[in-house]
Amino acid sequence: MTVDRVNPEYDAAVVSRGGALTGSIDPDRALVVAMPLRHLEAGAEACESDGSVVLPAGGPGDLEATPPGSRVLVIATEAGDAEVPAATWSGRFAGRVAHEPSEPWPAGLPATWVEEHGAPEHVAPAGDDVAAADDEDDEDDEDDLPGPQSFFRVTDLAPMARERWIFANELVPKQERGGR
Repeated sequence: MTVDRVNPEYDAAVVSRGGALTGSIDPDRALVVAMPLRHLEAGAEACESDGSVVLPAGGPGDLEATPPGSRVLVIATEAGDAEVPAATWSGRFAGRVAHEPSEPWPAGLPATWVEEHGAPEHVAPAGDDVAAADDEDDEDDEDDLPGPQSFFRVTDLAPMARERWIFANELVPKQERGGR
């Protein structure tokens, strides 16, 4: 999604903390996602201690086309009275995390997200030969499976200073929306 303002101070702060801005980064573009505040707070703690955190992205989207080092803008949801229609958190995209629907969740997700989602129901326990032998009912079972879930790794995840918030109506310039 195109963003109509750049935050060079944020980029300088990332580099000063030892972060890297890599790849062919368009400073006017960012990956924009929404996530419950509790997962962002847990993710920021993990990022502080481990250097990065894995975040869910929902469907496949354009994660493969996003260059490492690109800005990630996050709209905090389920934030109660603190919820605003704006990107109030920011981080740096470190890359897509491979995940197949039949696999367990990738390592590095916020603990709150894993607690709420538990193990994927469609992952067969190791050594479950009964499920492998029952191929005739697979078509019926596939209808009940959730769609693909994508994940990506983020560094430098943190809330932005109030003056750096990017409100929803600023995420796409008015001229690109036909003046609306």
